[in-house]
Amino acid sequence: MNAAVESHAVSSAIADEAIASFSRSHVHIIDQMERLRVLPTQLAQRGLDEGVRAAAAGLYRFFNDSVLEHHDEEERDLFPALRHSAVPGDEAGLVDALVARLEREHRELEALWDRVEPGLRRLGRGKSATLDAEAMEALTARYVEHARFEEAAVLPLADRMLKAGDRAALSLGLAMRRNPYRAVGYI
Repeated sequence: MNAAVESHAVSSAIADEAIASFSRSHVHIIDQMERLRVLPTQLAQRGLDEGVRAAAAGLYRFFNDSVLEHHDEEERDLFPALRHSAVPGDEAGLVDALVARLEREHRELEALWDRVEPGLRRLGRGKSATLDAEAMEALTARYVEHARFEEAAVLPLADRMLKAGDRAALSLGLAMRRNPYRAVGYI
């Protein structure tokens, strides 16, 4: 295999990994949403024991550190790559509609999180709190629906339509953001 073909194969594999990382994030988020869904029942049955406190603290950190970052990565890296790769006309219209829906859903999910977060934060610190069970149920159900929609409609579209340069830019953007030793300001 010559160097150019090998380089293209490596670049393609790295770009495919970027799309796969979004899918893995969805799996992990859905798992955490299930933990969030059962937390009010656990609190009611067991009180604020160490397991409930630890679960609340973990869920609080997970949403603030991982879910919000996931939304940011989609909006800063994936969605612009989709828009750039879309062929003008019907495909660009489809991408614009999908992105508008997903960004709207992100804001709705984040608003539900704002209702859930204070109780989780208090429980995670070992303090008594009342959980907004209605908001928690809505957040978990809507997030699972949101993630499944992305898995069924958006990621396959990205896999099919992203051009090589957009795949590379997506991979680079994600790698730089996830690098714990990132240089601030320039490369």
